[in-house]
Amino acid sequence: MENSVPDIVLFLGRFHPLVVHLPIGFLVFAFLLEVFSRVKKNPVLTTAIPLALFLGGVSALVACILGYMLSLSGDYDENALDSHFWFGVVTTVLAFVAWLIRIEKIKLSNYKKLQPNIAALTLLIIVISVTGHYGGNLTHGSDYLVKYLPFNKEEKTELAAVTNLKEAEVYGHLVAPILDNKCISCHNQSKKKGGLSMVDSVSIHSGGKNGPVLVPGSATKSELVKRVLLDPHSEDFMPPEGKTPLTDEEIAIITYWINSSNAGFKTKVANVETPENITTIASTMLGLTNSNSSEALPTVTKVSEQLIASIEKEGFRLRELVFDSSLFEVVLDVNTIQEVTKDQLHNKLEKLLPIKENIIWLSLESNGITDENVKVISQFTNIQKLKLGKNPISDNAVEYLTSLQKMTSVNLFETNITAKSLRVFSKMKNLKYAYVWKTNIKQKDLEGYNSNNAPKIVLGM
Repeated sequence: MENSVPDIVLFLGRFHPLVVHLPIGFLVFAFLLEVFSRVKKNPVLTTAIPLALFLGGVSALVACILGYMLSLSGDYDENALDSHFWFGVVTTVLAFVAWLIRIEKIKLSNYKKLQPNIAALTLLIIVISVTGHYGGNLTHGSDYLVKYLPFNKEEKTELAAVTNLKEAEVYGHLVAPILDNKCISCHNQSKKKGGLSMVDSVSIHSGGKNGPVLVPGSATKSELVKRVLLDPHSEDFMPPEGKTPLTDEEIAIITYWINSSNAGFKTKVANVETPENITTIASTMLGLTNSNSSEALPTVTKVSEQLIASIEKEGFRLRELVFDSSLFEVVLDVNTIQEVTKDQLHNKLEKLLPIKENIIWLSLESNGITDENVKVISQFTNIQKLKLGKNPISDNAVEYLTSLQKMTSVNLFETNITAKSLRVFSKMKNLKYAYVWKTNIKQKDLEGYNSNNAPKIVLGM
């Protein structure tokens, strides 16, 4: 359906989430003025109510029009959409009725005992709340409001915690949490972007407007994987701009699920061949220790909340990978360092030195990292995953990274490294993957490369 709708209509429709908050603000403001004027016995407070109601009605009308335009994309459940739309229309009509009552164009002198002004406003607040509830359901799923009610009696099916990785279900324990975190907000029963819902196995196998998203046994042919590996600036890249992309580890887990378990929904890790890198990633996700791996989690000193706060003020995002372990993934969002502030980069990186042993995943993509900056990074001796893509670094930087003996993967795409770095990669005893697409390393450079005892060099899909 989306393809038959003019682009300008869909463009304008996307302003609905922005405009829809205006009537809420105006109408709630009018209600509060009415309440306070009665509590304070101050009729002066009511003078602004007609204007607030009129602006609320006008903005609600605009929101309805834009919402209708947005609905033409066909990405929403029709029943939920109808409820939200018609409650929005009722809200708009009530706002104008309440305004007409307030300016006495509609006279209810025979019903003074009912206090029509406060009655109309109270009804408005109730209706706009219901409208917002249905809107939240459309965007976030039907259980968005009540999901965390402490007295919610709905039975929830939860997988039992595992103490051994082999007991884990590939989909339930590993893949489902990734989809819940990164995909479900746009692909649920109420909001089906691209006609795709990912709430359960039936929905996933049903696919979307463009057909199946899974090809069991072949991740490279599965849209679910192909979309997350596209250039982030591509229209088809998933998740869309503004959402947090999947990490290399999350993509590896989904690829493992599709290839090794044929995208099965009940398959256990014990029943499929599991590469060592997947064992490590999965163990980290589940908070288990992978004692057979060189990536076994180190024991480190606890980091204070004050220190974490001071680092986050520098623009870094910290995520504790295992509960109460003080082991972190640290991310500096792309383009945080602009041309005019590049001199600050060295100082920012030095702010990480007090937690250098606590960082095991580090991402600094597209931030102007230089060879000199990598000298600081080389002190973070517990790093296992490092992302330095789209930075002006050379083979000299790779030499500095040889001190990171626990590093298992390094992402250096779109950097200035050459085939000289292949020899350096071989020196890194625990390095398993080097992602070097869009660099000066070409396929022909790998002809004499001994891959038996050296890391896998990834030049792209």
